[in-house]
Amino acid sequence: MTHVLLDIHEGQVVRNLLENDLLRLLTDRGAEVMVITPGSRVPFFVERYARPGVIFRSFVSDHTLRDVPTLPRMERYEFYFGIWLCRKGYYGVRRAMWRWWGEPMVTRRAQREKALIADWGPDVVVATHISELNSRCLVAAARRQGIRTVGNLNSWDNASKGLYVRPDIVTCWSANNRDEVCRLAAYRPEQVEVIGAPAFDAYFAPGAQWSREELCSRLNLDSARPILLFATLGQFRKDIDETNPLEVLLRAIDAGQIRGSPQVVLRMHPWSRDAYFGAFMSRPDVIVSRYENYVPGLTWTPTRDEAILAGNLLRHADVVISPGSTMCIETAIFDSPTVVPVFNEYMPEVYDAYFKARWLSKHFGRLHENNWVPIVRSGDDMVAAVNKALSDRSWFGEGRKKIRQEFLGPLDGKATERFAEVILRVASGEAK
Repeated sequence: MTHVLLDIHEGQVVRNLLENDLLRLLTDRGAEVMVITPGSRVPFFVERYARPGVIFRSFVSDHTLRDVPTLPRMERYEFYFGIWLCRKGYYGVRRAMWRWWGEPMVTRRAQREKALIADWGPDVVVATHISELNSRCLVAAARRQGIRTVGNLNSWDNASKGLYVRPDIVTCWSANNRDEVCRLAAYRPEQVEVIGAPAFDAYFAPGAQWSREELCSRLNLDSARPILLFATLGQFRKDIDETNPLEVLLRAIDAGQIRGSPQVVLRMHPWSRDAYFGAFMSRPDVIVSRYENYVPGLTWTPTRDEAILAGNLLRHADVVISPGSTMCIETAIFDSPTVVPVFNEYMPEVYDAYFKARWLSKHFGRLHENNWVPIVRSGDDMVAAVNKALSDRSWFGEGRKKIRQEFLGPLDGKATERFAEVILRVASGEAK
């Protein structure tokens, strides 16, 4: 029997993989799976995913016991020097440095991970979010003991954030992701496999494509009026106000400046704060939508039904307006017009600096440089862009096509199946 050790520490990874039947896909092929996750102590979580051949186990890493979860000082030096080496094109040096300095250094503090591996004897160790620290020691310890390892790039922009976990094989969304992993983390092309985005599998499931009328009935919307989906960015910094673009949009609707008497769906990022949006949520013409499911230790943990609702919002929105959330990428799946406001009337200097440093040069860099989405820098420009998108759905259609080609990978609802296939193949030692 194949033994798979699966590390899951993020609620969005639960949505992407467990909600898409990863455990069934593995156990139906004869694998026994140990899932190490904070959710193992939460009864309703275990009940939801329990099945024959699956074991849930709590595991606390050295990283999570720190007051400030970060890399130890010498590992931090190795990590950032590795990034510098990749920028200079010294890929062989980067790989050698990790093998002979970085990985042994990480493994020395991986005592809990070594004991777990010795206790269960996995054939493969799987990290589900390799731009986070959680699986770093586990994968390093497994590799030093000759156990094969797989790691998943959880989202389209994670490679640019740095890979703290370095498995033998990396799975990712797209060919562009594969190139980034090779260029930014010194992987060889044969070590990186394109599987698509498990996060989108639910959008393509049988029965998951609702009509506009069905969506409107569920959310109490008028199917005859335009739907403007405003997706918040998330409160990533306490001193950044993320409400002003929505305020400007609603002000323009009240003044009759946007055609068609539109209705607004306020799609709250899990890290946005309801209290900040309270004045807008109380309006009768604003419908609030969010992920509701929460699991202690995993935080926001969307269900498959919640993901299907999000997909149908993106499918039927007449315009999606968001200051840089990942929904600006997902709209390209459905060719839905998108407007990206990067302004704030109350703190223009702080907002400009924030977006320049965090979004337009990194997270949204290629979209900005190639003019693939309309990025607007004032309220008047946003209103004009929304009206343009309402009158011409094909506006910026070529940009959305480029986003699909560059970032999204296969869109057939089978990314999770491909991930399971990679895990089992690596566990068996088979070549690609």
